[in-house]
Amino acid sequence: MSGEVALTLAASGHSCADPRHLGFEAGPAMRFPAGWALIEHPVQGAILFDCGYGPSARAAMRGGLRWIYRRAIHACSSAHTDAGQLLRQRGIDAGQVRLVVISHFHPDHIGGLDQFRRARFVAHADAWNHLRELSWFGLLHAQIWKELLPDDFAARLQLLDEHGRRPLPVDWSGLGEGWDLFGDGSLHVVALPGHARGQIGLAVRTGDGERVVLAADAFWRREQLDREQALPWLTQRLAMDDAAAYLDTVRRLARFRDSHPGAWVIPSHCADTLAAWRQRHPSAVLDQATGENDLAAQEIATG
Repeated sequence: MSGEVALTLAASGHSCADPRHLGFEAGPAMRFPAGWALIEHPVQGAILFDCGYGPSARAAMRGGLRWIYRRAIHACSSAHTDAGQLLRQRGIDAGQVRLVVISHFHPDHIGGLDQFRRARFVAHADAWNHLRELSWFGLLHAQIWKELLPDDFAARLQLLDEHGRRPLPVDWSGLGEGWDLFGDGSLHVVALPGHARGQIGLAVRTGDGERVVLAADAFWRREQLDREQALPWLTQRLAMDDAAAYLDTVRRLARFRDSHPGAWVIPSHCADTLAAWRQRHPSAVLDQATGENDLAAQEIATG
């Protein structure tokens, strides 16, 4: 079954940051696409891993503290790059999406959930419980925007917990334990702690035989897999749930990459990795970057 799965990468919106925030040398601002993925499963149909920014995120970023977030990281999002719009390039209507796997609850990963009104959701129980327990200030610090969740989100949510974790098959040796999402070996959920409480990734074996780990925000740029060093103090304070777990996760992913030549480890926000995937698989990328900056600024400002 796993050999029949098709994987397409996508981006809905982007942000920018100073390279020094990741411990790199000073230089031009780095662009970070708000990446997500489409998995087309022969039995389960269209499945998403995250969904980038979207209509709800744009609405939230028009004022108040959310506006400060947008200004601070230069977040841009426009309707023509929304996940629902991009999926139409594949002939897929938003109503056909059966499942959205949520890596974690930051706005650049769940900002478009309201487009998928028939989908079920999967998340780690630690991420969901953390969201429910945080105070108003805790939610602000953790960058979790509860208004981005559909009203019936909890009713459509399936939680993964430690009771369901099992050792992964030999194809995924080095990643540890995980969850076989459908029980057919096609998709394995992997815990990726560090950046956000309960963060998860997805291990996919494609129809081309490639091993791909969708690594969410386990790291942000592919160079970080070779550095394996702690992030600057301020980044740890602002963008990290557990700094020690972050390093452990990066080392685990680096070992997996090094022991499986040809495997892909794809973070959600690395423009270079997205470009490399596009070069290898030209028809397996959905994005429309042209004019995004101008359109995003106009749409967020005018509503």
